[in-house]
Amino acid sequence: MTSDLWNIFLNVVAAFIYAGIVWLWQNRAKKKQLPTQPPPTSAPISGNEPTDRRARNLQALEAGTQAFLFYLVTFAALYLSITMPALFKALFAKEPVLLSQARYIGEFLPSIPIGKDYLQISFFVVAAVIYWPLLILSEAIMSLLYPLVDAFRPVTKRIWNAITMLVFLVFCIPVAATSIWLFYEKSYTDSLLTVLFFIFLAFALGQAQGGRR
Repeated sequence: MTSDLWNIFLNVVAAFIYAGIVWLWQNRAKKKQLPTQPPPTSAPISGNEPTDRRARNLQALEAGTQAFLFYLVTFAALYLSITMPALFKALFAKEPVLLSQARYIGEFLPSIPIGKDYLQISFFVVAAVIYWPLLILSEAIMSLLYPLVDAFRPVTKRIWNAITMLVFLVFCIPVAATSIWLFYEKSYTDSLLTVLFFIFLAFALGQAQGGRR
């Protein structure tokens, strides 16, 4: 059980690391696209310049934080959707849960316990490969929803990221259901209902905690 809990902790840490890598890579790509401008040689000194500089730095910090949280939440949701059902089964099972026990595809997979550290790396690679197509698809759907949202309120960068994240999280639901279906004796419909139940439970608990404050 200690090993399984350690792997769950490593999954969360891996999500932070991957989000940081994507955030740094995106910032690097944006900086390359910006035209280089020489610094002004004889610009007048304004009394508001320190305030403006701090405001720009604060705005850049907020934008960077939002981008990092966006990548963290989306990748963590996808990665945990793939790994957590099998890890939870291994956590409470009396015998080791093997990768080869997965339904239908298990015969093509090695007999490796789910809790092995190097197996988590394989899950990480799978999640990283699936992440980008789902992200691109989510952004494409958000582009289609843009006129509808803009009809009610201006679409800022924050709103764009929030709706794109919501669409991405919706795609994670069938991924988690598939992971449950592979390792549990459940139909796909029951697996999907299980995911929806836990989402509803988490939402209800969040609302209850918010009501107490």
